[in-house]
Amino acid sequence: MDSSQGLPGFTLVGLPDNAVRESRERVVSAVRSIGKVVTGFRTTVNLSPADLRKEGSALDLPLAIGMLVSTEEIQVEQLERYVFVGELSLDGLLKPVRGVLSIAMSLSAERDCILVIPRGNVQEASLVEGLRFVCADSLRECVEILERNSSQDVNIAKGISSYGANVADGIPDFRNVVGMDGVKRALEIAAAGAHNFLLIGSPGAGKTLCAKCLPGILPEMTEQEILETTRIHSCARRSGDSDEFKPVMARPFRSPHHSASMVSLVGGGTRLLPGEASLAHNGVLFLDELPEFNRSVLEALREPMEDGKISVSRASGTVVWPARFMMGAAMNPCPCGYSMDPKRECTCLPEARKRYREKVSGPLLDRIDIQVSVPPVDASLFAVRGEGETSAGIRRRVCAARDIQRERFGNLPFKSNAEMTSEYARKFAGMTADVERFAVNAASKMDLSARGYFRLLKVARTIADLRGASAVDIMDLSEALRYRAFRG
Repeated sequence: MDSSQGLPGFTLVGLPDNAVRESRERVVSAVRSIGKVVTGFRTTVNLSPADLRKEGSALDLPLAIGMLVSTEEIQVEQLERYVFVGELSLDGLLKPVRGVLSIAMSLSAERDCILVIPRGNVQEASLVEGLRFVCADSLRECVEILERNSSQDVNIAKGISSYGANVADGIPDFRNVVGMDGVKRALEIAAAGAHNFLLIGSPGAGKTLCAKCLPGILPEMTEQEILETTRIHSCARRSGDSDEFKPVMARPFRSPHHSASMVSLVGGGTRLLPGEASLAHNGVLFLDELPEFNRSVLEALREPMEDGKISVSRASGTVVWPARFMMGAAMNPCPCGYSMDPKRECTCLPEARKRYREKVSGPLLDRIDIQVSVPPVDASLFAVRGEGETSAGIRRRVCAARDIQRERFGNLPFKSNAEMTSEYARKFAGMTADVERFAVNAASKMDLSARGYFRLLKVARTIADLRGASAVDIMDLSEALRYRAFRG
């Protein structure tokens, strides 16, 4: 930044976007609100590197401080120690901005740096243990802190351990789901191995309710997972949101509407922001009414379901967002919804039924490990209340199975059975010759693809983990085959 005598002006160079260009009006007004004047100079600000586009309102605070220092309106010692982030209102108040957690993590190794942030971003910065930061509500308070240059104003982040347990509120309990024991068992297996699942049944059978119970049986997030997930949500947050951002302490459960566009689901846009698939990282992406989604939108999920990441490429650049999620879905078996209902007659023509099911492609179905038919609940069970097994009881078994997987994989780049490659799926299955022969014969009779066969082994490995077995047996494979038998 250069401020010199000459015709007064304020010039920003270095590919600023509209939000950054407009910052000069916010900055000048905010500086004037604290009784300082910076408009009598010819000021040029170079945003380095000059070939990288600068976006957002987070540069307001550093621009204001830079102008105050360069025009000698304030005197600050050791200014190079500080990193400033924040948006300014016209009256000088500081507003929270997105992406603070990413900035804090990049500065965590620099023990001499002090991050200066709006008070609304404190919870994000506090996640990075050992980070030195200063929070302020306004530009005036920020200037006073800098002029004091006192160590008493500097906070030390305590990390994730300073927060409570990873508990999400408002999750339905499986205890209140009567009947549907087969569906509960399938979702327990899905949770234990992080497998993708599809629930198929008549309208009102309870597909969506069961899916919403799923977060209650998933294991708690590790500290690394909390940081990963919160970092994505921080980057997706709209700048200037009035609500204070809170860390993502429980596994996400994202359920976008079937009218969602491809950009909203996989990410992108002019600012290359993460989509719903990335916001569901380390959690569940649930697509209700699956055939109603645009087919091209569903096909865009095929790569992240395999790779656990999404590469968004646009003319402005390329960004790779993490997207390791459990993909859950629910659908009716036909347009009217009653082709699988024993008590109601389906009114759909065969051709209409075929077109409806073809909205979900074979390659996408092949990537869904567990496919379950959801039968209608008998009316005699409607009066039964809270007599089923609780989510807490199921969760204990799920956590025990995840512990087995964590010990098995050790330093391998896998966290769950669903992430295994085909090589490791065969290796860790530990099948005898007879069991492997059974699996191959079953795959041949059911016309499974190579991907389908190895996903069968992964599900069987999870079933064996739930019963504490060291090797996959025929009984495990038989149950896993039931979840790939749906043909409509």
